[in-house]
Amino acid sequence: MAGTTKYLDPKLLSKLGNMELIARCALQGFFSGLHPSPFHGFSAEFSDHRQYLPGDELRFLDWKMYGRSNKLYIKQFLQDTNVPVYILLDASNSMTYRGDSTYDKLDYGRYLSGALTSLMLSQGDSVSLVVFSERVTTRIPLRGRRTHLHAILTALSRIEPGGRTRLADVLHTFAETATRRGIVILISDLLDDGGDLSSGLAHLKYLRHDVIVFHTLAHEEITLDFRGAVQFEDLETRERLRTFPESVRETYQAKVQDFIDTIEKSSGRSGIDYCLLDTSQSLDRAFLAYLAKRRRLM
Repeated sequence: MAGTTKYLDPKLLSKLGNMELIARCALQGFFSGLHPSPFHGFSAEFSDHRQYLPGDELRFLDWKMYGRSNKLYIKQFLQDTNVPVYILLDASNSMTYRGDSTYDKLDYGRYLSGALTSLMLSQGDSVSLVVFSERVTTRIPLRGRRTHLHAILTALSRIEPGGRTRLADVLHTFAETATRRGIVILISDLLDDGGDLSSGLAHLKYLRHDVIVFHTLAHEEITLDFRGAVQFEDLETRERLRTFPESVRETYQAKVQDFIDTIEKSSGRSGIDYCLLDTSQSLDRAFLAYLAKRRRLM
């Protein structure tokens, strides 16, 4: 996918401005670089094959498959495999950190949410957007029509960040109010000192949702790649600390890695897909993670 990575680069997407254009360019760039295997069959119409059963409509027989295998297969279309998808986007103050980049974590989450929505709707899935910080601030209900893309992109462009992260409370509230079982996609930096993330995720799994966590961090948050004396400020508590990053970098990186490992292992034990996203990298890893999850449900 190296030849099209530039179309998935948030730095480029941030210059486009219009959310609809961002979603379209990201998606086109992804599919133009996607190899036929292992995701052959993902498109706006055709989904997959299944073996022919008596009573199936003969017009959906795939004669090319019959010629290759001497077995009868029926083409399945995405309208027959509709999957409800809920995108939960963290819009707390900590998501406004941008480091040396021209965009912040929230922008990255917006681009990802918009492009994923376009992808899902093109496959016939229904999509809901839930924006939150301490509580849910915006909720766009499940819809499967292509015209629904405009409603979600408009909501994404109007997000006003603020407040502290209350992941556990939000996840429990969402779990109690989601009307249909589906795929839950959480896009967040997971920086929440007071909540029990694992209990919120476990609640979703108890209700038999399939969950993907996109752990979204700025590059500097992972590496502490700063020089000289630096004053750090917590964007949610406004606490400040002045230090020389070189003197604490090794310890800091070890603690961050431990934080990441703990969440990844906890997610794995619960059957939750975990994907770390560095905002300096392109969006293709997130698309692939979503497509892999959806394919397992078909």
